[in-house]
Amino acid sequence: MDGHMEKRLIEGKGGAGKPAKVAQDMERKERKEDIRRRVQNAAVTEGTVFRKAKPKPSIMDKGSKNVAVYARVSTRNEEQVSSIENQTKYYTEKIEQTPDWEMYRIYADEGKSGTSMRKRTEFQQMLKDAADKKMDLILCASVSRFARNVSDCIEQVRQLKTVNPANPVGVYFETENIYTLDPDCGQMLSIHAMLADWESANKSRRMILSYDQRICTGQYPVSDLLGYRHTSEGGLVIVEDEALTVRFIFLAYLMGYSLGAIAEILTEKGRKTLTGRTDWNGGMVRNIMSNERRWGDLEARKTIVVDYVKGKSIKNTEIRDSAFVPNHHEGIVSREIAAAAKMVSASGRALESGVPETAVIGAGALKGFVSINPVFSGVDRAVLEELSRSVYSEEEYERLEREVEIINGEVHSNILSKDFTGYYVPSSAFFIGKDTPTLTLTRKQIKFNKKCHEKLEGCVCIEMLYHPMLQAVMIRPCREGAGNAVRWENSRGRIQEEISAHAFCGAVYDIMDWKPEYGFRFRGITRERGSRKAMVFFLDEPQILVDGKMQERSDASQESLLSRYIPYRNRDIGKAETGMVYALRRRRDSMVDTITEKDISEKGIVMDNPLIGKIPTRKEVRDELNELLMSM
Repeated sequence: MDGHMEKRLIEGKGGAGKPAKVAQDMERKERKEDIRRRVQNAAVTEGTVFRKAKPKPSIMDKGSKNVAVYARVSTRNEEQVSSIENQTKYYTEKIEQTPDWEMYRIYADEGKSGTSMRKRTEFQQMLKDAADKKMDLILCASVSRFARNVSDCIEQVRQLKTVNPANPVGVYFETENIYTLDPDCGQMLSIHAMLADWESANKSRRMILSYDQRICTGQYPVSDLLGYRHTSEGGLVIVEDEALTVRFIFLAYLMGYSLGAIAEILTEKGRKTLTGRTDWNGGMVRNIMSNERRWGDLEARKTIVVDYVKGKSIKNTEIRDSAFVPNHHEGIVSREIAAAAKMVSASGRALESGVPETAVIGAGALKGFVSINPVFSGVDRAVLEELSRSVYSEEEYERLEREVEIINGEVHSNILSKDFTGYYVPSSAFFIGKDTPTLTLTRKQIKFNKKCHEKLEGCVCIEMLYHPMLQAVMIRPCREGAGNAVRWENSRGRIQEEISAHAFCGAVYDIMDWKPEYGFRFRGITRERGSRKAMVFFLDEPQILVDGKMQERSDASQESLLSRYIPYRNRDIGKAETGMVYALRRRRDSMVDTITEKDISEKGIVMDNPLIGKIPTRKEVRDELNELLMSM
């Protein structure tokens, strides 16, 4: 059939609308025929040399190799230790029996999770040594021993290949028969790494479920710690020799020893940690005192791991089930001693003497004053009020309470001043000048000016006393090293005007109902009796300090001295008649005049701190510390 006939037949069948498609089909057919003819007529050019590719890399390739072994187990139990020893023995023999192989080193991470590269120190060292060309081949039992994270596994294999392109380091995973220098291993490695990753995720879920089940049934996972060993029943028993170390730490801290000083003593004594170390530091000491098991309680699941890959622990804020079991086992120290240590820690470095004694003046002009260390965190409103009230009879306290309410203007009374009825009695705040000794209180700090220091003739230490009902603070010189001594001079002899006192200032602000954004300044009244001096500050007549710079501020009217200060309390208190207030105010102020030398010297009655409970006296603690040091 000639071309014209074919064309007419095509047009007759398809019509005039399909010539373009027909032309394309014809062109495609002709190209296929050209390819067939080219292949059939192809010939090898004379002189052509064919070069075969090298065989795929194999661990058995000829040539000497420095071979490393990586082994890892995720726990420290006896079975796992046996496993890592077996791996070591197996690969040592394998390398010795293989020609051209020489053992370089065995890297073993014991008790380390495969999900995190960061914690595997031996693995990190192996990568560094590989970069330094110290090995040619790494043997590993399986992909799961190498890594349980797909991205980490592939990344580390790639790093070993490329760290020295001229001499890449391959990894042979024996279980999976995968050699990473084989160009065809990529897919198999990815699959096995993914399976290992999946197994890690599955294992994490199983552990979480198991933990949940045990907590719900009262089976709390209990591990060994310094001073204790766990029993098969899940309890804890005291290890007496280790308990000496624990008790020494608590008692020394109560006496004012710093964390660093305690660590130095333990290191010098060669006392062992749970892991057998004898070099201590302050952080290790702090961790021992912060663990509730040391005083007999048990907190199960305090922290959790939310991402099994990163393995970072966070505080369990009701994310998963947890439990607190009081009195779970016998404590090495009492919970009172533990509470005292916690409060010393919260007080900061300024508390050099340890737990201060809490004393209350039981008689005389200063009856009801509580001796406190303002730096100590172990005070609040309830503590101060309870201690002060404890030395009064019911009748005495009711009378005192009534008088204070009248002075504050909270209630009225028929007590009148014949001489001053109708007259305004100016606040002592109006008489604060440059030469006036002053006490300044803010929400977190106490400050005495230089005039206070001068009036008390530059004593090194002072003791503070506070009466929560009379709203008065008294300071008196005391010897350095006394239970509640507050240093007024630093080690260089410079006056230390500011004292950090978060807990005490907070308690005073609460009692006085002061707004926390304000500061307050008070005039000091000095009294000298024989060889003794004291200074009293009444807190109900403040000079108010406002703004960030604590500038003095009075009412905007400023019409006269009778102008009121700006509101500084959280609630309004009705103003009593001036004449009514004056009589009781004068009675209160007369207390200053009746102070005797004996009053200033009175040490008071030592009481248990309600926030802590009964703990040994400082003498008893000191004696026990000496015994512990002799026995360690």
